[in-house]
Amino acid sequence: MKAVFFDFDGTLTHKGQNVWKRIWERLGYDIGKGSYYRQLYKNYMDNKITHQQWCDLTCEAFMKRGMTRQMLKEVASEIQLLGGVRRTFIKLKRQGFKIFIVSGNIIEVIEDVIGSAVNNVDVLMANVFVFDDEGKLTRIAGTSYDFEGKAKFIEEFKTKTNSNANDLYFVGNGGNDEWAYLSGCHTICINPDGANFEDNTKWHAVVDNVTDLEQIMPFINAEQDQEIEND
Repeated sequence: MKAVFFDFDGTLTHKGQNVWKRIWERLGYDIGKGSYYRQLYKNYMDNKITHQQWCDLTCEAFMKRGMTRQMLKEVASEIQLLGGVRRTFIKLKRQGFKIFIVSGNIIEVIEDVIGSAVNNVDVLMANVFVFDDEGKLTRIAGTSYDFEGKAKFIEEFKTKTNSNANDLYFVGNGGNDEWAYLSGCHTICINPDGANFEDNTKWHAVVDNVTDLEQIMPFINAEQDQEIEND
C-alpha cells in the first residue's frame, strides 16, 4: 500500500507560523530564552518529563490565563496554508496513496486551517484540546505520535498493511520530524526550519522555497503524475 505522511507546522503551512508559540504569546507569556515555555521543551528533550506531562503542564499554564476555544479559533485563523494543498492531496489520492497528517499540532487547528482538504486525509493524528460547555480549556490529550512517535506511527502502518517501505513517504520540515527515517520510508524535507537537512541519512530529498505543495510531486511519483496531467 502506498502512503504519504505529512507534518503540519511549516510543512502544510508557511514557515515560521508555530501555533504553540502563538498561543503562549497570546496568553501573555514570554517565550524567550529562559522562559517556562522553553524550559518545558528542554525538560521533555532531556527525558525529565513525558510528552503527556509536557501537555499537562502546558494545560495548567494555559488555564491560568483563561484559554478558550474561541482563542484557539482566532489563532488558527492567523495561520496561512501553503498553496496547492488540496490539489496535491487530490492528485495523491488519484495515484492510490493514503494520506496521513502526523503532527505535534492540535487537531482542531489543523482541521480549521486545511479546510475542505481534510476530506482527502485518511487519518489525522495530533494533540487534542478538550473544552468544557463554556468553551474553557480543561485538558490537553497529548498525541503518542510526535518526535520518535512519527517513526512509530509509520512502522505500525507498515506492519498492519504489510506495506513496502519504498512505497511510503514522509514530508516534514523540523527537528521533531527527523525520526521518521527510522521507519525506512522516503523522507522529504521542505522549507527546513530546525531540521538538519544536510544529513542525507535522515532526509533523502530537500526542497527549499516551497510555495505550492505540488512542488513535492517529482520526488514522490513523477511518472504517474504526468499520466494524470495528460488524463
